[in-house]
Parts: sequence; C-alpha cells; structure tokens
Amino acid sequence: MCVGAMIHARVSKVVYGAAEPRTGALGGAFNLLEANQHNHLFDVESGVMAEESSALLQNFFKSRRKSQSVHK
Repeated sequence: MCVGAMIHARVSKVVYGAAEPRTGALGGAFNLLEANQHNHLFDVESGVMAEESSALLQNFFKSRRKSQSVHK
C-alpha cells in the first residue's frame, strides 16, 4: 500500500488482513497516519481474515521462490 497515494486520493477507509510488521506503514513498522502533517486522514481496519490472508501471502511467495530457483 502507498499511504501517500491514499492521502492524495482522499480514500475514506482502508481494510486489510495481513499486517507487515517489518515494513508496514499503517501500524506495522510505523504508522504514517500518526504524523500531524497530513491534511487528510482515513479510517483503517486491519486484521480482517488475518490468518487466511497471511497464509495466502506466504504460499504465494513460497511458490515464487520455488519457481525462481528452478529457473536459475
């Protein structure tokens, strides 16, 4: 997600399932919405179907790594 793009587009709400604790900008590594410089804020709902979302992402990237190692 690009928080800057969502602010400029005046998005009203973002809903996501799997958090990214290392690089996430909406409650992961940091929360860009906590900065007081923004002239637009939006609601964030996180953790929706979190386990399922996380499993989908993990399986996707596992298959990508496997596919890329075969092509080397």
